[in-house]
Amino acid sequence: MERYKNLHSWMIVPFIIVQVSIFSYYWPKFTTQSWEIHFHYWLVSFWYLLLIVQPYLISKGKILNHRTLGIVGFLLAGGVLFTGLNILDIPLRLADSFNPNKPGPPVSFYYGTLIIEFVSILAFGYAVIKSIIHRKNVKEHSWWLIASVFYMMSPALGRGMILFWRKILPPENFKPFYAFASSELIYLILLLLFASKFGKFKHQATIIGIVLIFIRLLRVPMGSSETIQEFLRAVIKY
Repeated sequence: MERYKNLHSWMIVPFIIVQVSIFSYYWPKFTTQSWEIHFHYWLVSFWYLLLIVQPYLISKGKILNHRTLGIVGFLLAGGVLFTGLNILDIPLRLADSFNPNKPGPPVSFYYGTLIIEFVSILAFGYAVIKSIIHRKNVKEHSWWLIASVFYMMSPALGRGMILFWRKILPPENFKPFYAFASSELIYLILLLLFASKFGKFKHQATIIGIVLIFIRLLRVPMGSSETIQEFLRAVIKY
């Protein structure tokens, strides 16, 4: 249990990384964002904050407050899942507005992104369910909740890296690989640091977090399939 004594301090790090990454995507367009984006942003932010507050309550011996807030937290997780599913049409909108004459990723990138974000949502939901199942096992319960933070990190981190590289490079020099490589490097280093800190290198939740990287590597190949594109268009409407 000594390893988890300062867990609340560790959880501040992914919160800051996500907020910095998504800042330029969300706040400059605050008044024009859709309600789905607003709800999803704030629910995910509150989820990250919850995972700072909860271990802090435990460290102070406030078990009853922790359990009460936990009930609210699992309702919050349901909201994250619901709003996450509701914004899956965004990559389709970007695919429809794709202009091959402008620098940027191929149209397959957006279809692949839709798949990846759906898989991330499923992974998040699975982590929350596992944390509920193992709620009486502090180490298991905690690590699955920590993992849920990583599963939801990639969309924000990826968007942040795209904006970062576009700001420092001329449009003709920008390559999606730069954003992908930098975001995955940050993600992997942080995941491994947490796994090392809490002794969870071989844990199922950690393995899922690493598998998600390989799935994201297949973003463009998956999105290039016309069969997959047609299926996504049939399933997701806007």
